[in-house]
Amino acid sequence: MTEGGHHLTELLWKGFNVLLFLGIVYYFGRKPVSEAFNSFFRSLTEKLNASEEELRLSREELLRAKESYEDAQRRYREQIALAQETAQYTKEEELKKAEQMAERIREKAKEAVQIETKRAKEELLRFGMEKARQMATDMLKKAFEDPEVQKKYIEKSLRSVEVKNI
Repeated sequence: MTEGGHHLTELLWKGFNVLLFLGIVYYFGRKPVSEAFNSFFRSLTEKLNASEEELRLSREELLRAKESYEDAQRRYREQIALAQETAQYTKEEELKKAEQMAERIREKAKEAVQIETKRAKEELLRFGMEKARQMATDMLKKAFEDPEVQKKYIEKSLRSVEVKNI
């Protein structure tokens, strides 16, 4: 048993030495180890907090980007609607202008036809009057070829002159 007891005693001394060593390390190293652990823990906590803050800022930025995108889409739809309304209005205005221009052209054409018709009537009237005068002149010349008509004309002219002289 001495051998087994020796082994036990040795084991107890080794355990005591390890505990003593750990006690000394704990006594002298407690503060630096505690500070290192606290520093490591604070570092992890700060990194975690920074990561959470960065995540929060990223989410806010994403939310702002989504809002900006939705606003841009809304403005795009409004601009498309406005462009369509403007195009429709412009089309209607141009059609009105074209109709007005066509109406003015019709009126001018009607006036031109009336003017040309009037001119043609006047020309026809002049031509008719000229023909009537020509025919009357021809008839009078033919009638004056008769000596009896010449005699009656001369007598009548003389009476007319006598009446004026009196």
